[in-house]
Amino acid sequence: MSLCRGLGDGARGGRARGASAVRMAARAASSRKGTALVPVANGTEEMEAVILADVLRRAGMEVSVASVEADKAVRCSRQVTIVADEMIGDVVGESFDLVAVPGGMPGAERLRDSADLASVLANHVGLVGAVCAAPQVVLQGQSLFKGRRMTCHPAFQPMLAGPKDSVGNRVVVDAGLITSQGPGTTFEFALSLVGELLGHEAAAEVGEPMVLPNDAEESLARFGDSGPSAVLGTTPSVLVPIANGTEEMEAVILADVLRRAGFRVVIASCEDGILQIEASRMVKIRADCLLEKVSGESFDAILLPGGMPGAERLGGNESLVRMLRDQKKEGRLYGAVCAAPAVALQPNGLMDQIEAATCHPGFMHALASPSEARVVLSQNCLTSRGPGTTFEFALAAIAILSGEESTVAEVA
Repeated sequence: MSLCRGLGDGARGGRARGASAVRMAARAASSRKGTALVPVANGTEEMEAVILADVLRRAGMEVSVASVEADKAVRCSRQVTIVADEMIGDVVGESFDLVAVPGGMPGAERLRDSADLASVLANHVGLVGAVCAAPQVVLQGQSLFKGRRMTCHPAFQPMLAGPKDSVGNRVVVDAGLITSQGPGTTFEFALSLVGELLGHEAAAEVGEPMVLPNDAEESLARFGDSGPSAVLGTTPSVLVPIANGTEEMEAVILADVLRRAGFRVVIASCEDGILQIEASRMVKIRADCLLEKVSGESFDAILLPGGMPGAERLGGNESLVRMLRDQKKEGRLYGAVCAAPAVALQPNGLMDQIEAATCHPGFMHALASPSEARVVLSQNCLTSRGPGTTFEFALAAIAILSGEESTVAEVA
């Protein structure tokens, strides 16, 4: 399958000259496994955008996250700030093998209303993907793919035109078009895009290290009778620290899901004087504040994303380690996912007296008492395995802090 699909000459016009021509040449030289465009806007669903960029980059694709706003920084639907690689106007006229459109509101409407993105989509001859609100709001809003089988977020399915026989499916593939339902289906959606472009073996290779859901595995294992108390009568507060090399999917899923539950979430940079970090798959995230600004606060939970070398940088931050030790001593919830339990918690004595914990399979040998469960609660320490378990990790934290399973059901 050729991965060098281009736009028509009319779409190029004079805009593929100068800096644009240089970018096109550089992209072609470094992207033997294909190129992808992920457009973003204010109000884009951050989980969808970040999972798409991360998974496609894991597959070896050259991914451009492009803003349709006046600035590269976009404020997403759950208030996570992502900084795009490029402006959408700078990539009009370039060729991509894939255009993958995230949803979220009002982000999907802002993507629909972008003249530059409309030009890209109208002239694109490669694979197109859209998730959540985007199939109905963006693709059908721009009169694209009429009469084709699609799915979208359940809230938009009544407005979806065309055949209805596949609308309930989590992912729908229809000859050059792949659509999906929402944040919880975006891993499957992204891997379907990889499979379509690079083959199913490539998709399986990318999916395996992410520890995606498996019905045969135990989800939450509890050890011991004691644990953190629910937070009653006030809004739970959660600190999510990040650093250069943090796993972006884990950080963003944590913040997004916890905010959906109505929690106060602070994303704090552990880099010295720098709010913006570059995560493990090169997604740029702008923190809410520096860690030093909140180092004197008390949080109901401190939850660490993994990723390397991000987990090492978190574990080496003295202020964060002090906060975590206070959290452990005072019986408040703390936890980590992916590499962070083994790399950030255990070397700092934060797993002492913990009956069991879990982490990414690649780091399990470093744990004193490893468990194969996807999420483990032991005393007031919550651990989990990787990007594919982070939804479960976040929902477990919600259940613990709220004391109400109904809250988990509403978020899920």
